[in-house]
Formats: sequence, C-alpha cells, structure tokens
Amino acid sequence: MNEPAANLHADADRPALPPPGLTWGIKRSFVRYLSSLPDAQVSATDGAEIIEGSLFHFTPDGGSFDPATRTGTLRFRGDVRLSGHYGMMFVQLLDPWIEFTADGAALTIGEPGDDNRYALVTLQAAPDSPVDADGSLLWEGVQTALTTEGSQTFNDQYPAGQPMDPIFIRIPGA
Repeated sequence: MNEPAANLHADADRPALPPPGLTWGIKRSFVRYLSSLPDAQVSATDGAEIIEGSLFHFTPDGGSFDPATRTGTLRFRGDVRLSGHYGMMFVQLLDPWIEFTADGAALTIGEPGDDNRYALVTLQAAPDSPVDADGSLLWEGVQTALTTEGSQTFNDQYPAGQPMDPIFIRIPGA
C-alpha cells in the first residue's frame, strides 16, 4: 500500500519541498512488517538517513540531467539495509541512481565491491516532470514498479511489476 505524499509537506497552504536528494519509502508496508519482527534491523548510513519516521533519504552525489531531452543520470549516495528473520531476509539499497533514457527511467543500485548496477524499479514520471520549484528541479510522487531483478532483491516476495512507493527527487536547477 502506498502512503500519501502529504507527509512530505508542512501544510496545505505552502507545501514544503522535500530535502535535496532522493526520498523514498521503498514499500512502507514491507518496512512496517519488518519493524514488527523481534530481530528487525533497519539502518541508513554513508549519505542515507531515515526521515519522517519511515522515509529513506539519499544525498545527491552528482550526475547530469538535460531538461530539454529529459535524459541523464542523477546519482545519490547512501546505504540502506533492512533485515529480519534471523538473517534469512536481507535487503540492501546501495548508492541509488536515477537513469533517464529515451525509453524510460529506472532506479538502479550497486552491489558492494562491484561496479555493476541493476534496475531495482522502473519509474513512471509525469509528462511535465520535473517542475521548477524555487530554483530546484522537482519530481513529486513518481510511481515505481519492481523489476525482475528488484523482485529477486526482495527474495521474490513481490513479483516483477509490483507497485512500490512513489519517489521524490529534488536537485538544484540549471
């Protein structure tokens, strides 16, 4: 179940911008389930942090995006780890990138000690994204869906195509 994006906003009159970077709840129902386990471990380090109780935020780490072509790669830094069931369940999201191509967009992650990346989720950004927000480029509530590799990351508990939580991205404007 996706949570509403309202928790990123201070009030209805003047919405607060999300912090610069990538903000994502991953799949909040999964995080809630995990949190109910007696041995649950949730950590955010190396540029990642937990904000607003259950959102994960990744620090900007370079890249480039061309608003005219809507292509490029936005890099973020951070290491989020979720584990439970006495080590039988372990999910790591390391240094996510958003890769925009003419064919679509995906959030890719790396593997520790490996330069290869794989697509965790595909993104379905609104046609008018990003918007200019006080000198920043902002993508709000970008819908996501798990890839086949992403399904494997979650130990095949969710099938490919499973909707995950929406993503919020804020980077400095041109």
